[in-house]
Amino acid sequence: MVSIFQIFLVFLKIGAFTFGGGLAMIPVIKREIVDKGWINEDELSDYIAVGQTAPGMIAVNIAILVGTHLKKWKGAIAAVLGVILPSLIVITLIASFLNEFNTIPLVQSALKGIMLVVIILLAFALFDIGKKAVKNVFLLAYAFFCFAMLYFFSIPTSIVILFSILIGSVHAYVIYRKQVRK
Repeated sequence: MVSIFQIFLVFLKIGAFTFGGGLAMIPVIKREIVDKGWINEDELSDYIAVGQTAPGMIAVNIAILVGTHLKKWKGAIAAVLGVILPSLIVITLIASFLNEFNTIPLVQSALKGIMLVVIILLAFALFDIGKKAVKNVFLLAYAFFCFAMLYFFSIPTSIVILFSILIGSVHAYVIYRKQVRK
């Protein structure tokens, strides 16, 4: 059985050692939570999907969902505190020394290196989630269509999400109707 303190420590580790936001955290979350058997990969995929569509930061949303799954509201609070505490401390320190901090060449180089790692983590998360989520040609084509709408045509993300909900609902209904007929 997982304790609230263990939940806090794991999410503190996730928050402290991942850069680039919630999507960059996904490989670390998978390693720290799924590999320990706290949740399975399907549950994580569901939590990621909900975390992306819910308002707020994906890391906090996933922390709430996993914490709630493990230990109800106490687990959610422990997970959220763990995941936001490192960022809160770092941002507070950076903000207090911003002018001096920004001009140091070593810091500028470190930030460029971190940016590269974030890109790699995001690519890993994309492929890891994509190979589980894209189960047929329709979904793959739809993923590329949504990417094109966002990237090439600058359609607002909220419109693409609402359209995705509509298309996903229609697709689920069609699948449901086919199963009912059998």
